[in-house]
Amino acid sequence: MNQFLRYSSILILLFISASSLAQESECAFKLQEAEGMYETGILDSIPSMLRSCVNNDAFDKEELARAYKLLIKTYLFEDYQEMAELTMLKFLKKFPEYEIKPTDPVEFTYLYKLYSTVPLYSIGVILGVNYSFVRIIEPYSIENTENYTGEYSSGVNIQFGLQLKRYINENIEINLDGIYTLKNIYYEINQNDLTTVYDEYQTILSFPLTGTYDFKLGTWSPYLRAGLSLDYMQKATAYFERGDLKESDIEITAERNDYNLSAVVGGGVKMNFKLGYLMLDLRYHLGFLNAVNEDTRYSQDYKWANYGYVDDDFTLNSLFVSIGYVYPIYRTKKK
Repeated sequence: MNQFLRYSSILILLFISASSLAQESECAFKLQEAEGMYETGILDSIPSMLRSCVNNDAFDKEELARAYKLLIKTYLFEDYQEMAELTMLKFLKKFPEYEIKPTDPVEFTYLYKLYSTVPLYSIGVILGVNYSFVRIIEPYSIENTENYTGEYSSGVNIQFGLQLKRYINENIEINLDGIYTLKNIYYEINQNDLTTVYDEYQTILSFPLTGTYDFKLGTWSPYLRAGLSLDYMQKATAYFERGDLKESDIEITAERNDYNLSAVVGGGVKMNFKLGYLMLDLRYHLGFLNAVNEDTRYSQDYKWANYGYVDDDFTLNSLFVSIGYVYPIYRTKKK
């Protein structure tokens, strides 16, 4: 019984595939025949010949464009203006980035220019690396803060996320991003003839709201960016080392403030093509708020007892370098 069902399913799939291929082959032949009829001035039967193939997605992309153009030219020639406009609207929704060719008839070109096809929204993905800079607001220490030397540095880490864009006009976009960011900072302090090494690893969800201004230069479009970013500290862990003492993966999320607000400035360049654009994006986030939760600064006494470490008040400034791909969603309307 199972074998019978298996063979029956295979036969049904083969039948469906064969039927689909036969329909596509038949529609391709109909398109060639309709184009020949148009050249000889026999127009009445063209819409009925092509309608079912267009509605049933029996054409490939190149054939579908030819079929739409042939229908538009036929309706224009027969003075069916309303049908020509309706078909042009469907054509531009399917092919929003179509550009007029020298071989296109004057009537087709005139009707095409009555419509405006502009990107309304777009969605995109980004991936890149970041480097953070610590800005000390106020130093803290187990001893006199004038009597020790400490130095912050950063490692390179990654970020990735999604973008949603709203086009205001040809040059201006409003961007809302959701970015998952990993950051790390390193700190080394010398006091009491001992060196303490402290590494911190942060996981942050960032939501930048920015505006961009594009300079349209054909395929390449440089742009500038400015705005604000709301950052949520999802997790923070630390590594401590002092002499023979070492500890890793210490949970310090409670010792960091949940939210930060940053100014965003930057720019980049887009490489435009028919299915969207690729971009190289550079941003600098200037942190406004203290990253340290002052209420829990001394909550884990072993940090300063064993390692001589107390959090300074600090904020993070970060440089982001990303690449991305953006796909536009178009709107077509009559001018």
